Amino acid sequence: MDNPFISVRKYIKWGDEPRGENTNTLVLTARSKHFVDIRIFNDLPLPDDPDDKTAIQRLEWASPIPSKLSWAGEILKPAHAIWTHWIDSTTTSPVKDEGDMYPQSDGTVLEYGIMANPKTGKMTKYEECWEDVEPALVGDEEEFVSWVLICDDAESGTKGMLIRIGEIIQGLVRTPKGISVVRWEWNANAETEEEAEWERAVAIGRLEVPGILFEEGENIVKGVELMGSDGLDWLCVEAFEWS
Repeated sequence: MDNPFISVRKYIKWGDEPRGENTNTLVLTARSKHFVDIRIFNDLPLPDDPDDKTAIQRLEWASPIPSKLSWAGEILKPAHAIWTHWIDSTTTSPVKDEGDMYPQSDGTVLEYGIMANPKTGKMTKYEECWEDVEPALVGDEEEFVSWVLICDDAESGTKGMLIRIGEIIQGLVRTPKGISVVRWEWNANAETEEEAEWERAVAIGRLEVPGILFEEGENIVKGVELMGSDGLDWLCVEAFEWS
């Protein structure tokens, strides 16, 4: 299996339209290929007020996917992938899209496929360019850390996923009240090491990461159950460290 990785999108091209990028798109992909894909319209600053009811308008699209991708190991040749959206920020109906991944000599990956265009709602051919970003160590950790948490409460109609890859945590939850999105980043650029800490970079709605996950030295293992301050219950379905 691959190590977990962080991907940013450099551009997207819909049909015959020109290439462009009007979003901040970041994807965290775990070793198991679970991933959380969040796309926020580019206007700065990024939304970071859980009480701002208008912030949802900044979200183009988000989806956590417990994905079964068709490739194994590194993408060294064209690979086909099918994504079934476990949650989709734009709809409660089942959504599935698929694409073909073509690695490029400069290290980027071109993805060609068909999916719903957020502007039109219609299934449209697309081209995306992705670039992987090296994860960073956090604090005194000697290895890179990754974990995947799932919230799945059929009784309350709540589903969500949180993923950490290195210095970034992001997640999405759907409750009967709507969609909430969060992203946290380790501030390694603080003036001193003592001032370095986790900082929330994005908040659309209220999604609380369990506080223990920010504590250095805490060894999160598969199967552990956690609760956020918002009362949501989370189950760790994957925990992995690598160097």
